[in-house]
This record gives sequence, C-alpha cells and structure tokens, in this order.
Amino acid sequence: MPGVRAKIVDLLHSPARTRASGAWLIGQRGTVVMVLRNGTLALFELDDAADDLPGGVRRWPVHWDDLLVYATESGSDHPCDVYRLGLSGTGRNAVQHAVPLDTKISLCGESMYPLPVCGWSIPFSPTADRACLECVHRAELP
Repeated sequence: MPGVRAKIVDLLHSPARTRASGAWLIGQRGTVVMVLRNGTLALFELDDAADDLPGGVRRWPVHWDDLLVYATESGSDHPCDVYRLGLSGTGRNAVQHAVPLDTKISLCGESMYPLPVCGWSIPFSPTADRACLECVHRAELP
C-alpha cells in the first residue's frame, strides 16, 4: 500500500519509540512508503523538511490503526523504484547507491553493503541528499 496519504491521529498501537515523540507526531501528514511487520505497521514519511523534525527523522513506523487514510496515489512508474539502497563509506561520508536485487555491486560499479531489514531492503531514492549521481543517471536510463 505504498503511496497512501494519511494523517497521524493517534499513537496508541504504534511502537514505543514512535509513541515517545507522540506529542509532536500527532497531526502530522505524510505518505506511506513501505509496509512493515507482515502488514501491521506502515513506514510513514512525513511531509515536513528533516530540519523541522525530531532528530531529523522523516520516516516513522506507525500502526495502521493510528492513521487516518485520506488518499491514495497511483503507483510509481519511476525506473529507480526497482533498485534497493546500498551504502559505500561510513557515517556522514556514506554515499547511497542503486543496487540491483541480485548483486552487491551498484549501478556505478562501486562495491557496497546493502541494508536488509527483517527480510526486505530499503528502496533506492534518487532524490536523497547523498545519492550517487552516477547511480541516479544509470537508473533512469531505459
């Protein structure tokens, strides 16, 4: 159900770390970017800029019962959506690369490490601040 637009109306059912920022998060609007924990949680990306968010975090795990869904967007046809995220470097120097699902080599040829989380991989975002420009270019080619 990625692409669903929603508003956080409560945090009774969400994870404890999300509830800890509840006073700030309730009332925020955003988009579901991924479904987690066998469909019980939504990875919710807030609309506000990262500088305005607690700890600069834009994505929060939120239980579906704590969301008011008000719109769905059509599925993305962006070619970058078929690649997972991989990193090269560490800490603040890490670069985000587009990686095909069956390899550990990015589109630009860089050796990197993937970020698998509970059996799924984070998708590559060509608009991320630290996205590799070569990977963005190659991912958008037909």
